[in-house]
Amino acid sequence: MSRAIVRLAPAKVNLTLEVVGRRADGYHELVSVFAALDLRDEVRVAVARTLDVRLTPDPGSPPGDELCARAARALAAATGHEPRASVRVRKRIPVAAGLGGGSSDAGAVLRALAALWRVEADLPAIGATVGSDVAFFAAGAALALVRGRGERVEPLAPPAAPLWLALVPPVARLATATVFAGRRDDERSDGAASLALGRELGEPAPDPERLRGLLRNDLTAAAERACPPVREARAAAASVGIALHLSGTGPALFALADDRADAIRLARRLTRAGLPARPYRFAEPYV
Repeated sequence: MSRAIVRLAPAKVNLTLEVVGRRADGYHELVSVFAALDLRDEVRVAVARTLDVRLTPDPGSPPGDELCARAARALAAATGHEPRASVRVRKRIPVAAGLGGGSSDAGAVLRALAALWRVEADLPAIGATVGSDVAFFAAGAALALVRGRGERVEPLAPPAAPLWLALVPPVARLATATVFAGRRDDERSDGAASLALGRELGEPAPDPERLRGLLRNDLTAAAERACPPVREARAAAASVGIALHLSGTGPALFALADDRADAIRLARRLTRAGLPARPYRFAEPYV
């Protein structure tokens, strides 16, 4: 039987996402704080005679064009291997939600194949050639300051105390390109909130109230314009006194909690307001 490696592929939330400029290559220059979420796909990778990628349930990617397949080919090209592997992904992270599920699966494939092939490589750099968020997941970081279009990853030490949030899963479909295309020039910032949040998270016991004051996503207004259900969900939460924040380009939303008990209370209140929500830990190390 072929040796197999199983890796966890966590979702992420963007605690901040600041647009600070436009790059020469056409991408937006971003500064963001990424945090791994305790909502995880399971990725099993084994040596095989061909490259065979299967996701359950199938998100509908064209065969051979899945991020996992592209990650395997990228690592093979960088290390002189043949791109031969069996990849099986058990999906739990909602697709196209702003939670990075496909990118996380690809990052897990890179980490697993590097171990199977016994190669040393700059996995975040290889991941950046596969997709903008793959570098973060390839680094295996629980928490990081991410810059550029996602390729520059500065891991941050996870806080000593658990951090919690209530997550509202996608309320509609929303394409990343649509959100960026609808952003206005004045919907940008200088990255200061992300840097300040990174410093606050480095404190021995981060204050949730101060953390909430630093949450920022410069794409929120564009997402609301492109997807009215996002605006309606945030308004429904505000009506019961809860501030919902966009993760990435959305449409998933989250509310930062004081602790586990508060996350459970927030999830219940959001559910009563018509927004099914669940509590999750975030910024927790994973394997």
